[in-house]
Amino acid sequence: MQQAIDQITVPCSSAEEFLNYIRPSKPHWRGKVRGKLRWIFRGQRDATWELTPAAWRPDEQSKREFTLLSDFLGDRLSDFHFGLERCRLEVPAAVASANEQTEAELRILNEFVGHVNIAGLNFPHDTLRLNFCRMGFMAVASHYESNDEKPGFAVRRSPFFDRVLGRFKSEMPDNLPKDLSREIKDFLAALSKGWPCFTNFTLNHPLVALAQHHGMPTRLLDWSHDSRKAAFFACRGVALPDLQDQGKRIAVIGLNPFMLQNRFVGEDTLQGKIDDDLSVEVFLSRHEVYAEKNQTTSFLAAQDGLFTYACYPDLHFLFTGCYPDILRSLLKMREWESRHANQPDFFPLSDYVRKVTLPYTEVDSLLELLDDERVMLTTLMPSLDKMKDSMLERSARKKRLGI
Repeated sequence: MQQAIDQITVPCSSAEEFLNYIRPSKPHWRGKVRGKLRWIFRGQRDATWELTPAAWRPDEQSKREFTLLSDFLGDRLSDFHFGLERCRLEVPAAVASANEQTEAELRILNEFVGHVNIAGLNFPHDTLRLNFCRMGFMAVASHYESNDEKPGFAVRRSPFFDRVLGRFKSEMPDNLPKDLSREIKDFLAALSKGWPCFTNFTLNHPLVALAQHHGMPTRLLDWSHDSRKAAFFACRGVALPDLQDQGKRIAVIGLNPFMLQNRFVGEDTLQGKIDDDLSVEVFLSRHEVYAEKNQTTSFLAAQDGLFTYACYPDLHFLFTGCYPDILRSLLKMREWESRHANQPDFFPLSDYVRKVTLPYTEVDSLLELLDDERVMLTTLMPSLDKMKDSMLERSARKKRLGI
C-alpha cells in the first residue's frame, strides 16, 4: 500500500512549485489516452489521510461526532420511520451491522432536513417527505423469486450479488408446520441457498450532496473541478500552531474520472473469473462521479463542487468486512490485472490518481498566491456572513508573512 502511495505522490517544497504543478493545463496531467482529460481535485489538510468518506472514518473524533449526530434516543426535530433489519436473531450479523450503519446515516439526513425546515431556509429540495428508496437499490439473489422484497426499491440481480448473498446460508428446519404459507416456505427454502435480498445504498442524491457539502458526515466525498479551490480548503484546515511544523504536509488529490469509469475492469471481464474472490471484490469496489447541477447552492457552485460515491458499498461490506476506498479499489484492480490480465500495468496508477503534497510551513505563502488569483473565502463562500472571517484571515496571514 505505502509503495503504491509513494508512486503516485509528488512532494513539493515551495508554494510556487506546488501551485504550478496542480494546474491541470500542465502537460504532466496528460496520460496515455489521447486528448485532454479533465481531472477533479480534493484538498486534505493531512497528506496521510486516506480517501475515506466522513461517515466511515475510523478516528475517534469522527466516530464520536457521527454517534452524536445519529443518536435516535434523544429529542429530535424530525420523526424517523424508515427501519432496516438490525436484529441479529433474525438476520446475519454482517447484514445487521451494515444496516445499522446505513440507518444511522439516514437518521442524520432526516434530522438535517428537520433543522432546515424549522429554520425556514430556502432549500432546493422537497423536505416534507424523504424518499430513501431513491437513494439505493435492492440486491436480490437469483434463486429468490419474490417480487415484493422491499416496496419502492429498484430491484437488481447479478451473479456477483449471488456470490455475496450466498455466503449467508441457513439450514431448512426439519419439522416445519404444515399450515405455513407458500411465501414463508419459499423464503425459508431460499435461505438454504443464501440470504435472499439486501438493500445497498449509494446515496448519490441531491439532498445527500447538499448535506455533505454543508458538513454532514455522509458516504460521499467532495471534489472540485478547480485544483486551486481544493488547495485553499486543504490550507484552511491547518491549525495556527501547526504552521511551523516541518514534518506535516497538506495534499491535493487529483482523480481522473475518465480513467475511473472507462479504464476500470469491466463487469463482463470480471465475470469470466467470478469464482475468484478478488474478482468479486474488484466489482464491488467500483466508484462513480456525481455532479449535482439541478439543485445546488451558491457555495457549491462557487467551489465548482462535485462528488464521488461507491456503487456497491454495503455489498462490499458484507463481502469484505469493510467499506470501499477509491485508492484501495484501484490497488485491488491492479492486483487483479497482475493475476489475470495479459497486459498488466498498461496504464500507470498515476494516470488514475495523484497526490501532490506541501509542507505546513508553506501554507501561508500558498494562501497568499491563491489570494492573488481571487481564490479566497470571500469568493468560495459568497455570503455577507463570511466577509468578516475572510478579512480577518487575510489580515492575520499578511501580518505573519510580514507583508
